[in-house]
Amino acid sequence: MSTAEGARPVIGPDETAAGVQAWARATIDPGATVEGAWPMPGNAGLSFGCDVRTATAATGVLPLVVRLAPPGVRRRGNTDVLRQVPLLRALTAGGVPVAAVRFATGDPRWFGTDAIVQDRLDALPLHMSAPELSVAPGAGVDPLPYLGQAIDALAAVHAVPAPDGWESPRPPADEIAFWAPLLDRADDPAWRRDGEALRDALLVAPPSDPRVGIFHGDFHTNNVLYDASGALAAIVDWEIAGIGAQLLDLGWLAMFTDPASWHPSHAERMRVVADADWLRARYERATGRDTPRFDWFRALACYRFGAISVLNVRLHRTGKRVDDSWERFALSIGPLFHRGLALLAGESADDTTGER
Repeated sequence: MSTAEGARPVIGPDETAAGVQAWARATIDPGATVEGAWPMPGNAGLSFGCDVRTATAATGVLPLVVRLAPPGVRRRGNTDVLRQVPLLRALTAGGVPVAAVRFATGDPRWFGTDAIVQDRLDALPLHMSAPELSVAPGAGVDPLPYLGQAIDALAAVHAVPAPDGWESPRPPADEIAFWAPLLDRADDPAWRRDGEALRDALLVAPPSDPRVGIFHGDFHTNNVLYDASGALAAIVDWEIAGIGAQLLDLGWLAMFTDPASWHPSHAERMRVVADADWLRARYERATGRDTPRFDWFRALACYRFGAISVLNVRLHRTGKRVDDSWERFALSIGPLFHRGLALLAGESADDTTGER
């Protein structure tokens, strides 16, 4: 764990590999070795893959993922990795495929910070933009068989009871308020103006009695893994899961598969595109529930990701968390807010209740 004077500690692949080796030798095999670790793909934060070489594994190798809390940062939401543990165990008990938790600790002697260690699966996502990272790398892949499995698994998630005492439910109005301060970080005044316009439009008539329970919070095909046969293997990356209106997840998936929500430079790279009505019908069939106010939740997803992008663009540009991918997302902040407003306008024009 290295630091610059006056800066927070930095944990990288070398420190993670050393921590895994020490943990494995203490708890699995005194002769275990770890040759190195590497950052996992995506925007999940401090997440590293590694292989533990040990005689206790049937193949001689134990593939793992280590998820770390950022050191020196207050534990809250996605910075609190240990909050995922009771959720993942509840999901496992409920039959939802997730990566098994092998170890969880708040003791800094192992990794210098809070950590969970999970199995690394031999599986890949249906990647939204990068064929080299995808279970289906070719051009022209039909996403519907993959999306159908993902929605069926999402229905299973939404059927699992929340762990006792895990989180307090967050009503839709509170969900909107939670993300609103991020708009103050906007580099472009138009982002703040449009984001606040969408926020205000969402608050005019939020759903009065939505179905409440566990939601994933970042449900799209980059966070759903499939094995080589194309069968769903696990849902991953639960950092921003919570208890609240569950249609947020379906709206989120609809946003990420909707070219109209994105700048043309992003839309032309999209490998996973789907009709929102198809997603809605599949979810209703899988859950046996109606989906009132679906377009409102699609608009909420546009607002939520737009606000998240505002923050991450600022962190990137100020050098606090450098990630060039956010420059590409910056182009879509305005389109996301505009799409959300259009969805609300359409909902109001079609049916003020949105119920079918």
